[in-house]
Amino acid sequence: SVKYYTFWLNVVVECSFKIKKDLTITKQQMLRKIRQLVLIISTLFLLNACSINMDGDLYIGDITDVADNGEQLFTPMDISFEMSSEDSCQQDKNKISNILNKYFSNFSAKECYSKDFSSYLKTGIDIPIILDIDQDGRVLNSNNDLVSITVVRREENSSVIDVYLSLNKMMFNALNNELYDEFYQKISLDNVKIKLSINNDGKNTESVSFASAFINGDPVVIYSTFDISRRQKLDYLGSNVSSSFFEKYGYTYILSIDIN
Repeated sequence: SVKYYTFWLNVVVECSFKIKKDLTITKQQMLRKIRQLVLIISTLFLLNACSINMDGDLYIGDITDVADNGEQLFTPMDISFEMSSEDSCQQDKNKISNILNKYFSNFSAKECYSKDFSSYLKTGIDIPIILDIDQDGRVLNSNNDLVSITVVRREENSSVIDVYLSLNKMMFNALNNELYDEFYQKISLDNVKIKLSINNDGKNTESVSFASAFINGDPVVIYSTFDISRRQKLDYLGSNVSSSFFEKYGYTYILSIDIN
């Protein structure tokens, strides 16, 4: 946070003044001590866990195709990883990309940017849409990708399809271990932002239900149903509850569709 960085910058300034007051310290010694302080503070910045933002497109036609046929499909998503600064993002972009590439399909590093006093590396991936047929109370995740969209029929032969965002926790832990070994930094899911555009690419109006989310900017607390006309979309933003559930359990509810 800004307050965190300001605090440590003030420490550097105060220590610099103290060094200057000590007349027994030479100029070279003073510069050496300042460099040491800057190195320590830079390390503290790196040790901060970085957050991520997810922003993708979801098509009703893909969801129903996976539910009907069981065939895995893919949909595009951007994932932004928080960095300590734009400069460090540019410097470490290739190293980080080589690590992230192992955990996503069709991975690409797009750009470094800053927003709301934070810096990010924006990446593009293809996220798999998979079918969970077990109906055992758990939500299936992909074995090959860090995150996936999981489609579940509410009951056997039911017309209602529930859709979740799921996380492969073993891959997530492996990714964090690699990042820590290289950068002394880990990904945090504490404040993960999940944004999706729900697109109706079919011929008819579709009814889609949500809970604990913001839909087109409006808060939706209880289970509520919206109609999406042909070639129209709804903008979904997961609530803090959804994000916390995703962090704790490795999946979170997104929406439901009645395909009758």
